[in-house]
Amino acid sequence: MTDTMVWKCEQWFAGQMQERKLFFTEVQAREFASKLSGVAPDLVLTIEPMPIAHVWN
Repeated sequence: MTDTMVWKCEQWFAGQMQERKLFFTEVQAREFASKLSGVAPDLVLTIEPMPIAHVWN
């Protein structure tokens, strides 16, 4: 098993998670988040790394 990481980007709106997307690089996740920034005043975007083993077995 490898220690490969993916990057999780979650969209939170009014305290509820609306969508979760996975990216293979941090750059891709940050580009996606930058496109959505400023769309709505209550939209919060979180980006964090996670081991790929948590996504796929």
